[in-house]
Amino acid sequence: MSEHEHNDLVLESMHELRYFNQQLKNFAEQLSMELQADKVDQDKKIDMKSQQADRVRNLASSIANLSQLFTTRIDFIDVELNPNAIEQLPIQKVNVYGKFDKAKKMLSALSRKKKVKIQIKSDVKDNRIIEAYSIIDILPYLLIDNAVKYSPERNDVDIEFEYYDDCVKIDISSEGPFVGADEIKKLTEKHYRGRNALRMDDCIGRGLGLYFVKYIADLHDIVINYKSEKYSYEINGIPYSNFSVSLRIPLQ
Repeated sequence: MSEHEHNDLVLESMHELRYFNQQLKNFAEQLSMELQADKVDQDKKIDMKSQQADRVRNLASSIANLSQLFTTRIDFIDVELNPNAIEQLPIQKVNVYGKFDKAKKMLSALSRKKKVKIQIKSDVKDNRIIEAYSIIDILPYLLIDNAVKYSPERNDVDIEFEYYDDCVKIDISSEGPFVGADEIKKLTEKHYRGRNALRMDDCIGRGLGLYFVKYIADLHDIVINYKSEKYSYEINGIPYSNFSVSLRIPLQ
C-alpha cells in the first residue's frame, strides 16, 4: 500500500468511526435523559413505567451493538492494511435474520428522524445459521443505513426474507435518487456516488458503504444485485425511483 493509499485509508476510517461515535453519543444522551443522570448522588430511586423501561433496554442494547460495530470496523481496517489478516479474524455462527433485525434496531433513531419506517417480513421461526467472519456484522447495517439515508421522508424500507434449501434470499426495497443503468455497476466502486445522490443537500457521504458491502459479500460468496426502477417523480428537481437490493446468502 502506497503512502497516498495509506493516508486515504486513515481519512476514510476516521470518517466512519466519527459517524459511529456520533450515534453512540446520541444513544448515550438519550439513555442519560431516561435515567435522569443529573440526579446522581441524590439517593433517588429510579422509578419508571414499563414503556420507559423498554426504551431504556433498547438504548442499552443499541449502545452495546454499536460498540460491536466499532470493533468490526477496526477489524476491517486491519484487513485493508493487510489482506492476510482475514485469516486471524474469528469465524462465528451467524443468525441471518438476527443480524438484520439488530441493524434495524440500531438505526431506529435515524429512521425516526427521517420519518422512515423499516419493515422486515420473515418467518422468524426459520432462523438460518451460517458460519461467517466477524466483519459480516457491518453488512446489514450498511445496507439498511443506505436505504434510510437516501429515502424521502414518510417512506418505507421493506426487507423481505425467503428461505431455500441452499440459500437465504433477502430483498431490500426503498425509494431513493434515481440511478442510471450506466451507474449501477459503479455503485460498489470506492468513493463512487450516483449523480443524483450528489445533488442531495442533506445527505453527505464518501461512497464507501456499498464498497464495503461488496468486499464482505465477495468474502462470503454472497451474490448481491442492485436495481433502480425508471423514475416517476421528482423532489426538489431530483428524480426518484424504487431502488432494490437483492442478496443470496449461501448455506453451508
